[in-house]
Amino acid sequence: MSDAESKDQFCFTTGEIALLVHDLNIPAVARTREGVRSTALEDLPVCLCRLAYPKRWIDVAGMFGRAPPSTLCHIFYYVVDFLDKNLARFLFFDTSRITKNISRYCAVIAAKEPSSIGGEWGFIDEIIRPIYRPNKGQQAVYNGHKRVNALKFQTVITPDGIIAHLFGPVDGRRHDLFILNESKRKDFLHNNSAFHNKLIYGEPAYGCTKVFCCPYKGCRINTPQKELNKAMSSVRVSVEWSYAEVTKYFLFLDYKRHQRAVMTPRATLNNLGGFFTNCVTIVNGCNTNSRYFRCKALSIWRLTQALSSKPTSIISSSKLTLH
Repeated sequence: MSDAESKDQFCFTTGEIALLVHDLNIPAVARTREGVRSTALEDLPVCLCRLAYPKRWIDVAGMFGRAPPSTLCHIFYYVVDFLDKNLARFLFFDTSRITKNISRYCAVIAAKEPSSIGGEWGFIDEIIRPIYRPNKGQQAVYNGHKRVNALKFQTVITPDGIIAHLFGPVDGRRHDLFILNESKRKDFLHNNSAFHNKLIYGEPAYGCTKVFCCPYKGCRINTPQKELNKAMSSVRVSVEWSYAEVTKYFLFLDYKRHQRAVMTPRATLNNLGGFFTNCVTIVNGCNTNSRYFRCKALSIWRLTQALSSKPTSIISSSKLTLH
């Protein structure tokens, strides 16, 4: 398969896939719970192919030389389970990478918007992922703002275009502040002096503290405050671009008929989408965010170093409450 075709089908070239297989420590030969044997260079492409577009397994069985097509489904969930146990440290607040680069992040945001507050290093928001209407507990996942059944994920985006924090899922009805409290990031940041007076900018719900800042609110704000809100809004929109990047490369995550709250590991798939989007950003050298802020992402060499390091944390459990 040519690199162009590989990139179209899997979002990575054959060489990049081989590099990821090596650094993710995917077993050279694997056996699923159903007894299906596969190799590492087949496992990862099956996972990427599924996430890239909502195809039927029968449509891609010929490409992988597999029969019956259900064997691909077994391989896919084997890879999903394996990666879920090994990639958490890259998505649930990557503290090591952030603290090393936090001064650089503050500098590029200030350079892009000189009238900003000063000290901002990232942007926080919640993303609403629509799901198929559940048979039970619909009121728990129904989001009145978007008028859709959905799960919510909390993300923090840095100026280099990397998703530095991904937490969820949480019921679609929950408020942004509830999700922040559940993630426990607020307490962590307040207790870590490295983040004091280094700010994450978000919506008014987050308030203004030593580690968070938000727009001025109310109908009586003065002209300088309005100008500051406008200036910060122009850079905060970058958090939305990262959401678009995830579904641009991994469209399966936006196909709600396959996103069933109980039957599908929605949290894990969304986490993998975020991780692989970060990988795409790194191998490409940039994305919309990094070009906007002129802030280069990690090099592929540093990514391989990070992937080879010892895991230090796990993804937090789901906060979904179906009744």
